[in-house]
Amino acid sequence: MSSKKTRETNIEILRIISILLIICFHYVYKSNYHYSELNLNTILVKSIWFLGELGVNVFILITGYYLSKSKASIRKVVLLILEVMFYNILLCFIGNIINVNTFIGSPLILFPIILSRYWFVTCYILIYILSPFYNILINCFNKRSYQKFLIITIFIWCIIPTFFGVIYNNTEMLLFYNRFIWLTIMYFIGAYIRNYGIKFFVSKKTSLLTFGVTYFSMVLSIFVIYLISKNGAIELAYLWTPNNVLMLILSISMFMFFKELKIKSNKVINKLATTTLGIYLLHDGPLASNMWKNIFHNDIVIYTDIFIIHILGSAFTIFAVGVIIDFIRQIIEKYTVRKILDLKIWGKLYSDLKTDAETILDKYV
Repeated sequence: MSSKKTRETNIEILRIISILLIICFHYVYKSNYHYSELNLNTILVKSIWFLGELGVNVFILITGYYLSKSKASIRKVVLLILEVMFYNILLCFIGNIINVNTFIGSPLILFPIILSRYWFVTCYILIYILSPFYNILINCFNKRSYQKFLIITIFIWCIIPTFFGVIYNNTEMLLFYNRFIWLTIMYFIGAYIRNYGIKFFVSKKTSLLTFGVTYFSMVLSIFVIYLISKNGAIELAYLWTPNNVLMLILSISMFMFFKELKIKSNKVINKLATTTLGIYLLHDGPLASNMWKNIFHNDIVIYTDIFIIHILGSAFTIFAVGVIIDFIRQIIEKYTVRKILDLKIWGKLYSDLKTDAETILDKYV
């Protein structure tokens, strides 16, 4: 989601991996898998639960890493909104054709962001809009004050929920927590890494080892929870949420590993990475439930011995289809929306509105 000027192939590979992890998670999560005992299938299913929020955290770490050193623009916000509307309208239109109930014909179809039809995109756009003010705060920090800020926020919305969330079987129920707050914290962590790095992750080996140990610990927690909570009071994949301690460590170690990878710039990979948001919008939109159940039959295959192969096949199929559709969308956008936004009238209009707004503020506020 960064500008073309700052695209680095190692990070673009991370974007692609992250969207594939999110697709795999959605396959499993939306299968409504039920277990009666702890067997290999259950362990694999619950282990995959950890991958979805890992992908989300990584996406925002990337955003904070780049956007903290660049400027947000109204043009980018408009393009993001129109991209979301494109997929929402497209999917609702298809849903109408195949007799799936959608908002087609309702004015609500034009407001997917306000209505949080895609929770992640709504959070992302809010963070993008507020990023200039986040960056002002970041630039006011020295290293020590920045560390104190992160320690306090992580303690409140990560460490405390990890332990006390057991009461609610959810780490996202405490201290007025919401996903927007957490992704904002991830933005600040990404910006901190850009400014100061993290000494612990001085090498790829350290990052990879940390990732492996952390993920193994999360998988091990499935066994522990099963033994201490046989009545199912605690979710086996309790650590799947984005704001628990182990998920935070997993996300940072994964990001740091790819950050330190030295890969020659690859235009193909960089171009493929530009479609990741579109792939997310396509596969997790109004037709998501219908797609998983009637096309991929995840609710049935999840109980078979081949479900891992099926998950991978489904993920790469969705990725490939998403790439094709988003390339088409990008071509349409290039010769329509971008041409319109390039008109000089918008620069003059923005300048006039900015002047008028500043005049009103100076006079009345």
